[in-house]
Amino acid sequence: MAKRGVVALATSMFVISTSMGIANPIVPLYAEKLGATYTDLGLIGVAWSAPYIVFPVLAGMWSDKIGRLRCFLVGVLTSTIVPLLFLLSSSPLHIALTRLFHGIGMSFLWAPGEAFISDVTSEEERTRYLGFFNASWALGFFLGPMMSALIVDEVGYVGVFLLSFSVGVFSAPILLAAKEPSGVKQRAQVGVLKQVKKAVARGLPFYVVITASSIVLAIVYSLYPAYLSDMALSDSEVSTIIGILAAARALGFWSMGVVPHLNELKAIAAGLAMQVAASLLIVEACGFLPVALIIALIGYAAGIQIPCATSLISKKLRREVAVSLGVLESMFGVGWVIGPGIGGFLADYTSWSGAPYVFMGLVSLASLAYFLMSAMRASQEKQREPSQ
Repeated sequence: MAKRGVVALATSMFVISTSMGIANPIVPLYAEKLGATYTDLGLIGVAWSAPYIVFPVLAGMWSDKIGRLRCFLVGVLTSTIVPLLFLLSSSPLHIALTRLFHGIGMSFLWAPGEAFISDVTSEEERTRYLGFFNASWALGFFLGPMMSALIVDEVGYVGVFLLSFSVGVFSAPILLAAKEPSGVKQRAQVGVLKQVKKAVARGLPFYVVITASSIVLAIVYSLYPAYLSDMALSDSEVSTIIGILAAARALGFWSMGVVPHLNELKAIAAGLAMQVAASLLIVEACGFLPVALIIALIGYAAGIQIPCATSLISKKLRREVAVSLGVLESMFGVGWVIGPGIGGFLADYTSWSGAPYVFMGLVSLASLAYFLMSAMRASQEKQREPSQ
């Protein structure tokens, strides 16, 4: 029953992420053609991300009351209608408002979904199932841009948005195959604010990792398509590049699920190191093949960090798992606000389109240094425990 529920949940996520993946690569291009500057593109990214700072915590809390799958369904239905709203957009402001609405809806996908998996799996198998769930998302974000790349030159943006909606409508019926488990919800005994403080105090190094990773991904998704367009890559090539990013993330998620005796701390450190290198290399990347290779490295780096950090946080805060995972998702929101907001401003202020990528490299380096120091400190404290 547990496996059936996880498979249904992951399949529903795959379908809705494919729908999003079809539309997402062309949204910055569409906005740019409507007159958006780099700053505007950054603000559109912020509008998409700002709700994600608050709503995932609320979604995690509400999933304790009304059920994980019902909360997940809210995110699915919201994401399904977003392509239709893009069709009605005629200015960068309209696109920003649609992104704001979508950001609220997306907040109901991850924390309830990850809490559902935490409810129905053991600690030993949790990383594997979380990796499977994350891979379903990433595979959709790979397949979607590939589909977009194949049709955008023929059917234009309207055709792409219609295809995105047509795919998304199948996600909700698939979710019905998953059943809410009984007797496994782990309700917290303290208030939400206390839970949030406890989660941040105990999981801060992992939350920093997630924030840095999301800053990198946010800049790539929100600003890089326009950067590639300025480099004379076609719309189909841009969509393909974004698809490669998602495919590499899926590979990272999958590899974390199959590695025996996985050392999650070392995997996170390795991912951060790759992220630092790729963030700096991307500034000088020219041409489709070099860009594709570096983007693949960025995607794989994110793919091996996220399920490991998620698993470690769920193990540290068992009774407050839904809220703690909501906090984790909020860190994605923080990163997606900081990345496009600062990155877009730096590109326009410095008149150098490479500035956002130097910024994400410096953020990744600082995150790696902090994570290594935190891991060393935790190891030293653990070694001293028997002698106390």
